[in-house]
Amino acid sequence: MQKLRIGLIGAAAKIAGPCHRNALAAIDAIELVAVCDKNSNALQEIASDLGVVKQYEDYRQLLEDGEIDAVDIIAPPFVHHEIAVAAAEAGKHVYCEKPMTHSLGEARQMVEAAKSAGVKLAVGESYYFHAPHRLAHRLIKEGEIGEIVQVRQTKDVWVFTAAEQARLEGRGHDVPWRFDPQLSGGGEFPFFMDHGSHLFSSARLLAGDLEIETVSALPRPFGYGPEAERRGITAVTWNYVDGVADGVWTQIETPPEAGPYVGFRTEVIGSRGTLRVFGEGGGAAPGWPRVPPVTMLRDGRSVDYCLEDGPDRSWISSNSYYDEAHASTLSRFAASVLEDVPLEYDGHQAMKDLAATLATIRSAIEGRAVEVAKMPDGWKAYGAS
Repeated sequence: MQKLRIGLIGAAAKIAGPCHRNALAAIDAIELVAVCDKNSNALQEIASDLGVVKQYEDYRQLLEDGEIDAVDIIAPPFVHHEIAVAAAEAGKHVYCEKPMTHSLGEARQMVEAAKSAGVKLAVGESYYFHAPHRLAHRLIKEGEIGEIVQVRQTKDVWVFTAAEQARLEGRGHDVPWRFDPQLSGGGEFPFFMDHGSHLFSSARLLAGDLEIETVSALPRPFGYGPEAERRGITAVTWNYVDGVADGVWTQIETPPEAGPYVGFRTEVIGSRGTLRVFGEGGGAAPGWPRVPPVTMLRDGRSVDYCLEDGPDRSWISSNSYYDEAHASTLSRFAASVLEDVPLEYDGHQAMKDLAATLATIRSAIEGRAVEVAKMPDGWKAYGAS
């Protein structure tokens, strides 16, 4: 079988690195032929563990390698635009982690560079391809809960396993750039800049592929954890372009024992029934009975749907988000390139979710509802006031 030969840029990343390395190794259609990172010591160890011969400390050198068909960019988002454009111009297909970049103008340049070069540009939006979300999407498309009325998303506390904390040397998922106003691109709202594409991609998917029209944010004067000195967003509301359905997202950080659930979950309310779907880190809080990843409530009864993913490597969750969801996105990317078929989540799709994310932050800053389609290309959250 023909394989897609990939170079991994940012291979020593604390969060995405282990996940992508595991995912790439699990996909038969992919051959990891080179790794790249500025951290030379970590790079040598990673290459040795993976059995990869080619090592680069500068992504420009990797892009000159004629044996590489595509790049997987897991370096931080403040360099996504630079690397993705250069990779496309070098004739490499591009898979880029979320968030896509810091502005719609930069995102548009990434899309145009890929189009001009005749290469694929995929953005790694794992929520969009997470197995419970895909199952729920199928049930919605089959009409199981009728017409969509509302999508309700909740982000509760995330609980790490001891093994995950040890693997990341006690740092959890709190790498410094994610909470830096400039490096994250989120200004005073770094968490939302990092998480917003997850929220809106799944909000569109679970509304039966409806587009988001207007967003409104409820800001708070403090953040949680490493962003405590920044600001946060307690809730976001939005309406879809059909004028009927709407949605809401809320975030609250409580001790795990304060409620029955942890992590990310969604309720999709339809005219005939409701779906409850658990996402990243989502499931029962410690001490509570295990919950299925998808449950349908209809006609006075509930139907539970189980999946074969097994427990998550990183989170206390009954469904595997981290490695399995990323493997799903990467396998679709490989199939798109090797079979020359359209990407389901490409740069255009990612721009929709970036636009909604930036519109939400703008709403939090300006205290008003913001139309997603009217976000200007040059607007960035960092430096806005």
